[in-house]
Amino acid sequence: MIVDFDEAIFSYDKFVNISKALANQYHDILQCVTIGKSHDNRDILLLKLGLGNNYMVCCAGVHAREIINPIVLLRIIEFYAEIFKTYKAEKQDLKNQLLNTTLYLENEYQQMMFQSCTYELLQTFTILFIPLLNPDGYMISLEGFDSIRNVPLKKACLHYGIPAKQWKFNARGVDINRNFPSRLWKQKSKNDKSASENETRTLIDVFHQYNPLGFLDFHSRGEQIYYYRNTMPDSYNEKQYKIARRLKEITNYRLMLPEEEIDIGDSGGNTVHYFSEQFKKPALTIETVDENATFPLDPKYRSSVFDDLKFVIFEFGSMIIS
Repeated sequence: MIVDFDEAIFSYDKFVNISKALANQYHDILQCVTIGKSHDNRDILLLKLGLGNNYMVCCAGVHAREIINPIVLLRIIEFYAEIFKTYKAEKQDLKNQLLNTTLYLENEYQQMMFQSCTYELLQTFTILFIPLLNPDGYMISLEGFDSIRNVPLKKACLHYGIPAKQWKFNARGVDINRNFPSRLWKQKSKNDKSASENETRTLIDVFHQYNPLGFLDFHSRGEQIYYYRNTMPDSYNEKQYKIARRLKEITNYRLMLPEEEIDIGDSGGNTVHYFSEQFKKPALTIETVDENATFPLDPKYRSSVFDDLKFVIFEFGSMIIS
């Protein structure tokens, strides 16, 4: 296993090395490419998993301090890729067992059915994973402001007076998840502009290059699913609700009420707002990790979040292709 949850810290460099190792191990089905640069000149990586002509996007690491989901997505990539790689051999093994025993191998059969569906999913889709959209902020959260190599950027970050472990912004002190042009976006200061950040424009470029059928953005905390869009018609929200309700069944996460789409006093400009309005296709925000978790998030959450999410992407793909 390449992605080891027992590793205490996954630095940005380790994240890159693991991404490349996964692409090398599963080169028949997985590519790792650079799609943009952060403001402190770190690569923003895209991992393209699958062989299909349909696309969906899965993103994490938008907020700096939410350090669990980027590593979990790498593990999910490995999980799906390994299923694809070994499916045919294990299918034949199950056939042999069924022919040579009087027992009904229910567990093995159910596992093979999931493997078969995953294999078909990756024949139908190419899943576009951006596990770490905000590498500068991620490193601030992990190692402090000295991880920012650009001196003016570092000084600007320190000016905010926010502890590194609580940092949720990029290296320019911008909340990327309030930076996407949408109807609910609001200017917060004189110099505030939508789509001003490298990270924002990188994700927008991916959307427009691949025209995906759906989008999942993973955040932390609360074990919640946001699906409702105030700016979209009822028909759109009805489809969103259907998908969200199914994902709730898988994760046992709470569905957020329509009036909870945006916190009081906050603004839009979220990744999902942009995607919904521009493409009119399903887009959900999934908040992992329980509400009582404190920052910095404990690495122990990696395993439980993986268990929560490992079927979510598969199920989402099956619902948006129909």
